Amino acid sequence: MRYEYNDTLIHRLSPSVKMIYSVLVSLSAAVSNSPRGLLFLTAAALFVLALARPGPRRIRFLFFAATAGTAATVATQALFYSLEPRTAVFTIIPAGDSLLARLTGGISVYKEGAFYGLVQSLRFIAVMLMASTLVISTHPAHILREFNRMRLPRAFGFVIAMSVKFLPYSLERAHRIILALRMRGIKLKAPGGVFKIARFVLTPLVMSSLQQARITALAVEVRGGSFTVPEQGEKLPRRFFNFSTLELVTMAFFIVLMYAASLPFKMGLNRAPFMHNLFFSLPFSCMLFACIRLIPKRGTAMFLICGYSLLVQTLFTGINPIRFISPLAEAVSLELFFLFSRRYADSYTSVVIAGILRGFVVCLFFYLVAAPYIWHRFYAPWYVWFHIIQNVAGSVAGGILGFRLGSLIKTADNRAD
Repeated sequence: MRYEYNDTLIHRLSPSVKMIYSVLVSLSAAVSNSPRGLLFLTAAALFVLALARPGPRRIRFLFFAATAGTAATVATQALFYSLEPRTAVFTIIPAGDSLLARLTGGISVYKEGAFYGLVQSLRFIAVMLMASTLVISTHPAHILREFNRMRLPRAFGFVIAMSVKFLPYSLERAHRIILALRMRGIKLKAPGGVFKIARFVLTPLVMSSLQQARITALAVEVRGGSFTVPEQGEKLPRRFFNFSTLELVTMAFFIVLMYAASLPFKMGLNRAPFMHNLFFSLPFSCMLFACIRLIPKRGTAMFLICGYSLLVQTLFTGINPIRFISPLAEAVSLELFFLFSRRYADSYTSVVIAGILRGFVVCLFFYLVAAPYIWHRFYAPWYVWFHIIQNVAGSVAGGILGFRLGSLIKTADNRAD
């Protein structure tokens, strides 16, 4: 979703008012348990979106997204509904002594679960409508300006602004590389073709981005916007976020690359049944740990993870305070590990442990906190562990690849110097 210029009442509202609206809708969707209340919230969000007058293309996208989200919620809750009474419509795996029955405890489709999923999907639809309203009616520059008014740390605001600026550049470079691979006969629709794209796109994209980062950092310092760390020997208080201008610009590029790394996932890998956690966490973790390998400092993980979440919300999904909880938990867990171990992705052991930690924290937070208490959804224990194993495997594999990529870049830089 992108900003759509229009002269409507919603477009003329202050960004702060629309951000308050997003907070209210998000909190209401999380705390409301009444079907009537959720239906009223969804209708109100739909009315506000109608005032913003979205285009026909946007309406079609929202219709298909709402339909897909509702179908997925109804399907999962029909399978995993655990409250009583419940009526089994039919049984997929009967309880017994078979291996699948022992692992899953039996799988049935419950009528009450399907209705419960239909009601709970209203939370998703209300939040999606709110996010669409915010995105199409508020220019990203206005949102960034509002962040500055909220006293966001100057360095963090600079990284987000650079990420927004460099996103079109990186996507254009990625598109050119993908187009060249297509001309060589690589088929995008085949899963193997998508893996080849992820393999051959990331390395040249990272190298060209780092070259552009050096040019941009020099231009920023020439214009008097330096964040450069003082020379050794100067006595300054130790701060958590203490980065040079080049390091900040490099992190901005890697935030964009973390988004670009998820494009193969969006281009077809998410269609693999029950395997989306593996296919998303691997390229994301690769870019994350590659940057930590290049910038082994306190706060790097926090900048990257929270910056990625803020970039996606600013440009595509709208500001939703609930979406910040999971990135904060992920970033804090990694920062604590790096702080106490004093190993900032400097060895295979370090990235493997960090990958395991990331995989566990992300999945456990969603399935034990967000799903039951925010989205009010049920999941079977076997299903939760299945996705935890996927996320851990993807994070560890991505961490190893990121360590190798970061080491290659450092070696190339040392030779160039």
